[in-house]
Amino acid sequence: MARIARLTEQGFIDWVARFARPRDPGPQALRAILGIGDDAAVLASASRLHTLLTTDFLTDGIHFRAAWTPGFLLGRKALAVNLSDIAAMGGVPRSFVLSAGFPRRTEPAYARQVARGVASQARRFGVSLVGGDTCASRALFLNVALLGLIEPGREVRRSGARSGDGLYVTGRLGAPAAGLFLLKAGARFARASGARAEAIRAHLDPEPRVLAGRLLGLTGLASAMIDLSDGLARDLSRLCAASGAGAVVEQEAIPVAPSAATVLGGRAAARAALVGGEDYELLFAARADHHEQVRRLSRRMRLPMSRIGQIVPKRRGVRILTRSGRYLPVEALRGGFRHFPVDA
Repeated sequence: MARIARLTEQGFIDWVARFARPRDPGPQALRAILGIGDDAAVLASASRLHTLLTTDFLTDGIHFRAAWTPGFLLGRKALAVNLSDIAAMGGVPRSFVLSAGFPRRTEPAYARQVARGVASQARRFGVSLVGGDTCASRALFLNVALLGLIEPGREVRRSGARSGDGLYVTGRLGAPAAGLFLLKAGARFARASGARAEAIRAHLDPEPRVLAGRLLGLTGLASAMIDLSDGLARDLSRLCAASGAGAVVEQEAIPVAPSAATVLGGRAAARAALVGGEDYELLFAARADHHEQVRRLSRRMRLPMSRIGQIVPKRRGVRILTRSGRYLPVEALRGGFRHFPVDA
């Protein structure tokens, strides 16, 4: 077995996928149309719709700090990060189960606020809590498994991008990284105002782009899509790997959140937009002749959908065209969230 120093997130995922691969695919109703490797799995169903399934958990000390995260916002975020996965597939979220582990020292009032936050987010997006589990734990954690629905063949996978497609991103990037910077420096949401409050809110309470993802999928505008959880550079590499393609992203075209620019300054904000992570915006590819339709959808939704680059042949790699006119391979960038020291 590999030493712990060599453990990677993808390596563990590959082990599980290999060891758990069924020898007998079983009944048609349980067959996986799309399994490990995308934002959500796609399961065959006896109905006319396929089922989407995704799960994420948040752990104190890894994904958040309870000391600076209000319970209400933690509950909202636990569901939001899963809603973002369903959005990236173009699906409709429906129901979820919630498992929670609380240290024995947890104040009941804090746990109550977590529950209120989960319920608030569920009502907002019309999803139902249908079960779960709780236990005592050494570190506070929340795990959500979310089910969604999608029309057969309508799911937007990471693997559909082709050379010549435009690359787009919803919203603006960098604010969550700026908010994390402020929290680490001692700022707190309850005492913040203006751009500082906006940045901290973006980190603690991300906005899942459920409607945008649904419309990009239903209209067929998105040929490939992924949600930005670990940073634009890292998640772009994942989309390109799944599609067997390369990409060029123009740094000048990446939309930077005004709050990030105010908090961090221009150069640091631009870097945060590229590698900061936890934006939970949608990165998608669209055929070249769909550009005007993407622009119209953006105007209708009053949601920025910025063209930031282009899909290119795989042999050209995944590169950033910097403001100085240099091409920089994404492998040369440091940043983005990594669970283990040697994660790619």
